[in-house]
Amino acid sequence: MTTIKNVAVVGAAGKIGRPIVDRLLASRQFSVTVLTRDGQRQHDFPADVTVKEVDYDSIESLEAALKGQNALVSAMAFEAIHMQKNLVDAAVKSGVKRMIPSEYGNDLMNPKLAAFPIYQPKIAIRQLCEQKAAENPSFSWTTIHNASFLGPDWTLDFIVDVKNRSADIKDGGDVLFCATTYDDIAQAVIGILTHLDETANRPVRISSINTTQNELVAIAKELGATDGWNLTYSKTEDLESEALRRWAEGDHSEEVIAMFINRAFIGKGWGGYFPVLDNELLGIKGLNREELKAIIKLAMDR
Repeated sequence: MTTIKNVAVVGAAGKIGRPIVDRLLASRQFSVTVLTRDGQRQHDFPADVTVKEVDYDSIESLEAALKGQNALVSAMAFEAIHMQKNLVDAAVKSGVKRMIPSEYGNDLMNPKLAAFPIYQPKIAIRQLCEQKAAENPSFSWTTIHNASFLGPDWTLDFIVDVKNRSADIKDGGDVLFCATTYDDIAQAVIGILTHLDETANRPVRISSINTTQNELVAIAKELGATDGWNLTYSKTEDLESEALRRWAEGDHSEEVIAMFINRAFIGKGWGGYFPVLDNELLGIKGLNREELKAIIKLAMDR
């Protein structure tokens, strides 16, 4: 039976990566190595984290850094997803047993999302992992689907900006979607690495809480934001059409990307709500409504 002891993390300083590093260390089950372009970043991490400088353009550099690592967790940013190709190749060559590529967010196994251009780099990396796992039985992968991100920061603002009391309400505002904190994403990593057989070569679907845009607005009003709201209304079907048109015309702006994402996690049946979750398997307790209110209060008080 394979046991994971040594874990390498890529993108370890980011919003997703840092909680993963912290949770790995707190579990006291793993030795953690951070791969980075900047070898001088040791001071950014606790003393018991090993920092290795790598060249992401070189499979040889990555293979050398991954020697002796049992697992590789990627938290690469959206714009760097394509750079994971060399990581996959190096992971297989160096003997890594489990890779968690950076596919956080919506359920890209949903065929509707597979047609969206913004998700093609993520899908290509997962398909490469599938190919390598078929060719090398000692290598396996798991992706984490968490739908929306949830925190007292831009992640909540993207859905409802409770501080500035504004939101674009999509499809009436009552469409249920999953929202997940960075801490629960980090716990999912722990759960995967301690349940290798149950999570091999498949996505896991997690959620801290299921909610709606209208519920988030209602909670903010309960907490004192009773007036002064600027609410607009749109249909995700229209957002999809406009996004596809503008993308085809060469407009790859953040505004267009946001249209795709909103269709993906709020459009009913588009992959933002998971009726079946892996929370229990992975040790994710989730949030109750009072804990959701606490996050919204923090966002309002920023």
